[in-house]
Amino acid sequence: MTSEVLSHVLLSLAFVVALARLGGFLFERAGQPPVVGEIVAGILAGPSLLGLIAPQVSHLLLPADAKPYLNMLAQLGLVIFMLVVGLEVETATLGRRAGTVGAVTLGATLLPFLLGLLLAVVIWPWYTVDAGRTPFLLFVGVAVAITAFPVLARILRDRGMSGTRMGSIALACAAMIDVAAWLALAGVIALAGHGGRPPWVTPALVIGFVLLMLLVVRPGLAAAQRRGALDRISPRALLIAALVAAVLAAWFTESIGLHSIFGPFILGLALPRVESVIDVITTRAADLSSGLLLPAFFVVAGMGVDVTALGWRDAGVLVAAVAVSMIGKIAGAAGPARLTGLSHRDSLTLGVLLSTRGLTELVVLSVGAAAGLLTTTLYTVLVINAVITTLATGPLLSLIERSDRKSVNRKDQSWTPAST
Repeated sequence: MTSEVLSHVLLSLAFVVALARLGGFLFERAGQPPVVGEIVAGILAGPSLLGLIAPQVSHLLLPADAKPYLNMLAQLGLVIFMLVVGLEVETATLGRRAGTVGAVTLGATLLPFLLGLLLAVVIWPWYTVDAGRTPFLLFVGVAVAITAFPVLARILRDRGMSGTRMGSIALACAAMIDVAAWLALAGVIALAGHGGRPPWVTPALVIGFVLLMLLVVRPGLAAAQRRGALDRISPRALLIAALVAAVLAAWFTESIGLHSIFGPFILGLALPRVESVIDVITTRAADLSSGLLLPAFFVVAGMGVDVTALGWRDAGVLVAAVAVSMIGKIAGAAGPARLTGLSHRDSLTLGVLLSTRGLTELVVLSVGAAAGLLTTTLYTVLVINAVITTLATGPLLSLIERSDRKSVNRKDQSWTPAST
């Protein structure tokens, strides 16, 4: 890297971090998850706005020679992000609502997946890719079925629902949905291309890696924790060890034909759920990722979004994608929730919460685009779909709350004391 390229990278990094923070701040002030503002800021920095109205400014702030290095920083940010997701995904407890969680998880995964599959069958002739029809259909189904666990946790915290019965159920369902979706996505990526190896090699290596992590590494670390070995390690050493392990896990899954994000996610599932480990990763590592590295990912992902390339047919597909995503999640979650004893209001609330997508969906779509499973136009459509469905979560929750209050008020007004 020459000094000129280094100066370009530093300027670009400063620009994307400041832009992401500004977008997050503005959306947070508007009552929306900050990550949605960061995603929108990344989109606006690409060809959809900045590259369209001020190409010279775009070239100055995001020169071509800096983009490969921004992409590298983006991938490092995703490695840490997926490690945190894997670690946090099992912190939600099922408690006495295991039946509800299981039923809702099944419904909120299968129904949107099947609807997404149906949508993919319809749109395949318009968005054909070299990877083939079957991987394309399965990928769209998985993309529609995903739930953004980290964004959901932030929404629950902002609305004072963390620790409540509904919040715990929603987090537990989202955790199980994400585990199933990420593993399914790994299978789809393996199906899409195996790098010249026999097609069974990549799935076999993935299964072996998962079994190693969950049946050997996790029990081994748990045994070390019971002996107090982890307590004797400094937080700094724990952080370094976790980051090195995450990078190695990312290298392994990338080298066997999957995306690098899967290794850190599986590693996160295997790490022991002890305060020292959780604290050092979910605070120090997560701050490094969200503050410096993920903004680069938002811009890199936004460069692939070109709203100006959309036509009327694409707009129709977007409307269909939003409808399938929202109806699939809400109906798929609310139906089983109602059948297992939750009230009508709580069932709808749970369905709306699980329709949150945000950053997780953006990661999934970026993986699909890198694997050749999405055209640029369909990638743009599905990114916009992710933004819309996440933006709709807050207003829909408020609408349910207002409707419930009005119902209670009507009941109070219709009640009259019995005459004596």
